[in-house]
Amino acid sequence: MKSQKNTADELAEVKRKLADKEVVFDNILEGTLAGYWDWNIPENTEYLSPTFKAMFGYEDHEMENSPESWQKIIHPDDLPGVFDVFHAHVQSHGKVPYNSEVRYFHKDGSIVWVYCRGKVIEWDEEGNAVRMVGSHVDITKLKQAEDTEKYAKLLEKKNRELQQFAYVASHDLQEPLRTIKSYAEILEEDYQGQLGGEIDTYLHFIKQGATRMSRLVKDLLDYSRLGSEPEKTQVDCNAVLQSVKEDLQKVIDDTEGKIDAEHLPEVIGRETELRLLLQNLLSNALKFRKADTPPHIRITCEKEGSMHKFCVADNGIGIPQEYQKRVFILFKRLHDDRKYQGTGIGLAHCQKIVEGHGGEIWLESKTGKGTEVYFTLPAATKSKEG
Repeated sequence: MKSQKNTADELAEVKRKLADKEVVFDNILEGTLAGYWDWNIPENTEYLSPTFKAMFGYEDHEMENSPESWQKIIHPDDLPGVFDVFHAHVQSHGKVPYNSEVRYFHKDGSIVWVYCRGKVIEWDEEGNAVRMVGSHVDITKLKQAEDTEKYAKLLEKKNRELQQFAYVASHDLQEPLRTIKSYAEILEEDYQGQLGGEIDTYLHFIKQGATRMSRLVKDLLDYSRLGSEPEKTQVDCNAVLQSVKEDLQKVIDDTEGKIDAEHLPEVIGRETELRLLLQNLLSNALKFRKADTPPHIRITCEKEGSMHKFCVADNGIGIPQEYQKRVFILFKRLHDDRKYQGTGIGLAHCQKIVEGHGGEIWLESKTGKGTEVYFTLPAATKSKEG
């Protein structure tokens, strides 16, 4: 027979080997970012591995090994579902799997999504569950990616709906505006000077208001369509600028304006939108000129990493410091329409175009000293000639 000492030594050796295996198991779990739990159901005690606790920001000693510990940090809306899955698993004697996706609160207050799997591995003679083991895996990033994808699809759908609405609304609004303007012109032609100067003024305001509203509706439609071109291509900014200058030639001549531009680079973008970007910026520079000074616009560009930084500088009236961020907001105008006509959409257009190309836009200005508008666009990888 074995001595009591030998039996004690063997028992100690078995405990040591079990402890070693537990360390190995915990290391494996740590490497897979999984947490392990072992629940003694009749005694309601539960071992929670260090990796389980670390998943929620706790050190091993900061969380007791008990079912109450994880029940305190699980999202209260998810706890009833956990029990429902457990009861279904037990009542089917393990045929219904114990799988669930639940939310826990991290120690820092954030949400941790967990995929939990478990299995009753020991039953008593009466068929009651005695021991259950399982694992938790952090799936927070996966859930965030799913949410991002769902949001992107929803946003794309809403954008299509908005574009369709903008098109229908602009079409439906243009017709009554044309009717109002036409009747005002007829009245003006037939009765001008016959109904008194006050009536003539009213008719003028009606025509002016209808014209401005028609322009606003068109600008809104253009704004809604930005970014809808299918693909970005390699665009020669020199060709785009030349086309814009030709379209603005009459305004340039009327104002005795001058546009100087250094050789511009090729960028990756949507040509129609980049043309609209330059047209808005040059139109503003020509419009907001000083009364006694012909407009002089200078266009420069420099390479900054993978981007080109453009600058459109003018010698116009400038923008007060307190209004320099406001000008990029839709419909925000700084001047009375009687002095400077416009809809307040131009720079909002520019911002949407630049940001849609992955760039940024900002300005620097001093009242009476002119304005410098800066924007960045992605550089082409190589020239078309190359």
